[in-house]
Amino acid sequence: MQVIRDFIFGAFSVLKVTGSPLLYRYPYHNSAEGLYKDWMNIADDIQSIIGKLEEYDNGNRTE
Repeated sequence: MQVIRDFIFGAFSVLKVTGSPLLYRYPYHNSAEGLYKDWMNIADDIQSIIGKLEEYDNGNRTE
């Protein structure tokens, strides 16, 4: 019986952790908006790095 009880408590703890609606707070309105903006920032960083790598490959080494 202890195993079943531990399993149920474990399942509820997972639901409690993943079910929290406010992962992002100010300035984001919800977690979806926060994740979207995070990925947009990551995309901007990747584009910046690609631009620097292209400059380096073209012989215009800037540091």
